[in-house]
Amino acid sequence: MGEFTKRVTKQLQNKNRPLVKEIEFACQNCLNIFTFAYEEICFIKNGDLEFTPSPECPRCGATEELVFSDFGQEKIEDMILYNQIKKHQ
Repeated sequence: MGEFTKRVTKQLQNKNRPLVKEIEFACQNCLNIFTFAYEEICFIKNGDLEFTPSPECPRCGATEELVFSDFGQEKIEDMILYNQIKKHQ
């Protein structure tokens, strides 16, 4: 199956499911990929995302060196597309 087909299939499967409050991160410090469970996610005034609680690498404790994994980035893009991320008041 091609990458496009896989992505469309995953999007269609996730479309009708309730939002799972987990996102996948990659730590650039120790190269760990992990799933982070959050309570809330929102856009802050400068356009960045803010997670409550703040993500932290379970292996090394890093907070600044975290980036979204490929899967995490796709999930964030889908959440933006479907207006599932609120704006900070």
